[in-house]
Amino acid sequence: MNSQHIPLLVDSASVIRAAADRGVSIPRLIWDDTCPSTNDELASLVREQAVGGEAPAEFTIRGTDFQNSGHGRLGRTWTVPARRSLTWSILLTPPVGFSRWGWIPLIAGEAVRSAVAEAGVPAVIKWPNDVLTVDGKKLCGILARVEPLPQGPQIILGMGLNTRLEPDDLPRADASSLAIETGVDGSEIDHEALLVSILSTLIPCYRELTEYGETDFRDSPTAHRVREHMVTLGTQVRVEKPDGSELIGIATGLDSGADLIIDDRVSVSAGDVHHLRPVSIPPGTVPPGPDGGEH
Repeated sequence: MNSQHIPLLVDSASVIRAAADRGVSIPRLIWDDTCPSTNDELASLVREQAVGGEAPAEFTIRGTDFQNSGHGRLGRTWTVPARRSLTWSILLTPPVGFSRWGWIPLIAGEAVRSAVAEAGVPAVIKWPNDVLTVDGKKLCGILARVEPLPQGPQIILGMGLNTRLEPDDLPRADASSLAIETGVDGSEIDHEALLVSILSTLIPCYRELTEYGETDFRDSPTAHRVREHMVTLGTQVRVEKPDGSELIGIATGLDSGADLIIDDRVSVSAGDVHHLRPVSIPPGTVPPGPDGGEH
């Protein structure tokens, strides 16, 4: 319920109709003015309905105009002022035996990047789960978590895109927003149009991922698209691994499971990545291809 009696920034029926016009079917979209965490709320809905033997339909969405207790990777807290970010989560139900988990946040990143570009802001993907401006400022964070259920694992995929934030609102110095990047008043940023644009890329790319069969997914159109827009590749990085160790090297590709390949020899499945500097390619040489080989 919208307790503030202010129109919500996203009207569920309007988004469902607009998505259908772009060939995307959304079974249910729940949106309100305030929510502690869209990931937690959607996960709770999944668990509650699973008790009765049936989870919510795939692509059910839970969103809010203000997430007041959000969290990111590694349990970090995340919050921005009310009505200044596009914050939502979607339920994905991969088939039995699905194993390409690492591609999901990257596909989500490409969907956000594409929508942001459509809104007039060039952007790039940072492995494993961020979308940045071309000069490295964070626009969007993505968090995927697995809910184990008797009928199979479900994925809660959440994201928060900085839309209407002004400079004084920014949670960190290396962040930005669509309003700042475009120089328009925040009220001109259309959350419904952004959400529909994201969905129109995310769902078809996710379907390709789940239906790709046994062939290496790196050969797919979606994987090529992800690599094309991933600024991490070809960059010298420092990876802070969950066990506290560090790895420094050049990000030379993605393996078949979307782990980051460092120096063509080590694959990293999780960790905080810090871009150190782009690799200097001597004139007249051929740069490494997106998977560490030649073009």
